[in-house]
Amino acid sequence: MTNEEKRKFYDDQLAAGEITKEAYDQYIALIEDTEKEEKVKKSGVYTSTQISSNIPPASTLADYVNTVFQKYKGRDANSTELKTWLPALTAQYKSEKGKSKSTIKYTYKNGELIKTEYLTANAEDPKLWIENKVKKDVLAGNQEVNTLAIPEGPSGKYFVALKNFASDNGLLLSDSAATSYANGITAGTIDENTAFNALRESAAEAFPALADKIKAGINLKTLADPYIQSMSSILEIPDSGIDLFDPKVRGALAYTLPDGKVGTRSIYDFEKELRKDPRWQYTNNARNDAASVATTVLKDFGFMG
Repeated sequence: MTNEEKRKFYDDQLAAGEITKEAYDQYIALIEDTEKEEKVKKSGVYTSTQISSNIPPASTLADYVNTVFQKYKGRDANSTELKTWLPALTAQYKSEKGKSKSTIKYTYKNGELIKTEYLTANAEDPKLWIENKVKKDVLAGNQEVNTLAIPEGPSGKYFVALKNFASDNGLLLSDSAATSYANGITAGTIDENTAFNALRESAAEAFPALADKIKAGINLKTLADPYIQSMSSILEIPDSGIDLFDPKVRGALAYTLPDGKVGTRSIYDFEKELRKDPRWQYTNNARNDAASVATTVLKDFGFMG
């Protein structure tokens, strides 16, 4: 049947009341799309659309929801969430008159169909519609958290990374601040580098003598390592038990010099100060030093050869 014959057939169907005007318009639009496709040269990329009263089944809509939930929450939607999301998504496949309506978009390349998209009544990607809604949920903090206050999904990964980064730079970052940063990164409203650089700037302000090195990308924990190792050796405590919040380490990294400026304490002075720490007297180092002094005194008085 030619396109003209199809037009006459649908004209007759409409006149006889066999089809509605809406259905007639859809059939005619499909014929016009076909005519356009026939006129297009069989090269390059072009698209055509079709309006249908058929909409994706509930299982497909659930797959759309779960795909977005996996991306932003690291899991499928639970039954309670699906009861909310499926009716909301189904409503996007309704025309202004309340009838079922979907938009089918075909993409051709060099005369071959390469992509078929089943869009909503407003020709919107259903997954994108869900994504925009879920991102708002994430930004609002509407998500599950575990007993350590770590949020679910990608936000949890950023939460842990931010907390560790802050700790490695001598900063205390609250759970709420870490969550806010993490959710912003996940939802795309905050650039990941911007969040980490903000923490680095705070560390540089807290330790001005090391600001240039911190801004250059060296974590404070790395810069503090010589002090931590000295403290571990002299006081005979594991270096894993010494962090950037230890008053002695922190004081050495932001030390007020004789001229009133803030600098870092020399390792030599730092170690001398450690030997005044009450813990020093209980170490093997202290006992060996005491024994050495006693031996020297006895030799000086001729009691030992």
